[in-house]
Amino acid sequence: MSSVSPIQIPRRLPLLLTNEGVLLPGSTMRTSVDSARNLQLVRSRLLKGTSLQSTILGVIPNTPDPASDAQDLPPLHRIGTAALAVQVVGSNWPKPHYTLLITGLCRFQIVQVLKEKPYPVAEVEQLDRLEEFPNTCKTREELGELSEQFYKYAVQLVEMLDMSVPAVAKLRRLLDSLPREALPDILTSIIRTSNKEKLQILDAVSLEERFKMTIPLLVRQIEGLKLLQKTRKHKQDDDKRVIAIRPIRRITHIPGALEDDDEDE
Repeated sequence: MSSVSPIQIPRRLPLLLTNEGVLLPGSTMRTSVDSARNLQLVRSRLLKGTSLQSTILGVIPNTPDPASDAQDLPPLHRIGTAALAVQVVGSNWPKPHYTLLITGLCRFQIVQVLKEKPYPVAEVEQLDRLEEFPNTCKTREELGELSEQFYKYAVQLVEMLDMSVPAVAKLRRLLDSLPREALPDILTSIIRTSNKEKLQILDAVSLEERFKMTIPLLVRQIEGLKLLQKTRKHKQDDDKRVIAIRPIRRITHIPGALEDDDEDE
């Protein structure tokens, strides 16, 4: 079997600082840009760049960008996500800002900040592999029971959803077609999780640790759906009882309906 050369992100990345959400590899997020350094990054890098590399940036979560570039950079979160800027939409109302659609590629770690103005640029170390995985069975063997347990819960969760919805059906197919290494990030970005929980998953550089942290999140979501389905079933049963009872009550009141109305008056 021929070896597959890994895909590498640039060693130097411009940094987009965000406090809105957490972008995980394999997921897509919209983020608003209206602070000084982030605006400079969009205008100088994304709008003027002509190569694919110019659309790759480092997204640093849990780090607000100062309103003015005269202010020092805050402490940067250690782990970030290399992302591809898929779409840039600008507006001048109520003030100049951009909305970015970004897709996460892989994790990276900041080695050192090379410059802070007009926007921060850092030397980074890539933490996740981006190559194509030729054999997902090999990945299953390496992860063992932990991977199988995660996959079992993921399938159970997705099959509890409405499979007639195209997005749900596509997600079910992805569970079998994607490498297992990618699933914890993707499922975490889809299910109901807090930014704090997403941040913990992002910081989990070890794949084994990532699986261990996401399994309880899947179980929690499954239990929540079970409770919701049970509540809906009880409501439907109650509605059926009401529908069955109402016609009987109306029939018994028909003969004296006018008389009852007169008595009420």
